[in-house]
Amino acid sequence: MPTDINTSQHGNQLTISVSGRFDFSILQQFRDAYSTDAVGNISAIQIDLSKTEHMDSSGMGLLLSMKKDLALDAGAVSLVKCRPHVKDALLAARMDNLFRIE
Repeated sequence: MPTDINTSQHGNQLTISVSGRFDFSILQQFRDAYSTDAVGNISAIQIDLSKTEHMDSSGMGLLLSMKKDLALDAGAVSLVKCRPHVKDALLAARMDNLFRIE
């Protein structure tokens, strides 16, 4: 299944939806999704993982890079609608210390 990334912006909140695999293969697509040139001034991001089939450590690394690139606080990024196996992987990697996982 190919990976699709969709974005929507409401005020200063950006929502990025990832369907398919969340891994290194989407590096440039993911960076383009949160590029300040593309979305302007944002202070909160929701990553919708409801259609994410798989996430590995490189996908988690992409999340960390995004947070660093945008200099966002821990509470400013939410990982929402996680499938159970994706949420388990995030919690096992202690990503709940860095992101809100809902």
